[in-house]
Amino acid sequence: MPTVTLTEKNTSQTKHRPLFLKLVKNQLLPLSAAILALASSAAFAQSPTLAPGDIFLSEDFDSTPVGQIPKGFDHKGAVAVAEDFAHSGKHSLKISPAEKGARVITLNKEEANALGGEHWGRLYYKVKLPSPLPVPPPGKTSGGIHSTIVSANAISPLANDKIEVRLAGTGTDMTGSFKYLYNVQTRQGRGEFGHSSKEKFQYSDQWTLIEWHADYATQTYQFFVNGKEIPELSIHQGAGQYDKVEIPKNFDDMAIGWLNYQPASGEGFTVWIDDLVLAKKQIGAGPVPETMGIRK
Repeated sequence: MPTVTLTEKNTSQTKHRPLFLKLVKNQLLPLSAAILALASSAAFAQSPTLAPGDIFLSEDFDSTPVGQIPKGFDHKGAVAVAEDFAHSGKHSLKISPAEKGARVITLNKEEANALGGEHWGRLYYKVKLPSPLPVPPPGKTSGGIHSTIVSANAISPLANDKIEVRLAGTGTDMTGSFKYLYNVQTRQGRGEFGHSSKEKFQYSDQWTLIEWHADYATQTYQFFVNGKEIPELSIHQGAGQYDKVEIPKNFDDMAIGWLNYQPASGEGFTVWIDDLVLAKKQIGAGPVPETMGIRK
């Protein structure tokens, strides 16, 4: 799987180096193929059964008034519940455009700690099109944008130092294409490492489902897009094997939203997020479980 270790220390968002730059016509289906396609579609549309005790958080933002953030979260930057788009119900979380920087809602330490050493997460997101492009640094003809969608601060199981685990992110190139990323940023000079998808994707103004799985006991990380696992982001190191994954025993917080470290062209990224779930088991597709809020 593609890996990279950056030795350049990240001392501020404005100097963060794009990680991904280092990660190096209609035909009728046969009847049998059509049946298989329908079966696959039905399986993707159906969520696994989750018991109430399996769910840490279930949030569709419908109970939160427009312009506010859900109870139990703090926030940073221009982010609030809106009613212009929704995956289900009438509300979603809207990340307003900015050249760069964080627009996120954040779970506090008590709630993030409740996830323990293993959790599954999922959310739907969509991006206003045309999506922005990187702004090349002065004197350069190309650049990139590293963005984080889900991140959490923690203590490294490898070095016992502070780290930020970026559980879902993207790396956008000059064409507007992007790769999905998992990466870890250390805070005490060990640099940054990460993994990226081989396939390039296009931002969409249709709802995209992303899912992630993190397990401290087996040092496992997995990532799925619309139900399909991304093989390069399937990391299974094994118990006690922390190198190049560093899944912590507990998280100190968890931020959901959009943070792009490099400037984006135009007004920047506008993003909507909906139907966020954190659970002990894989959640799959579909609306959130009926009971809303944190630690139901």
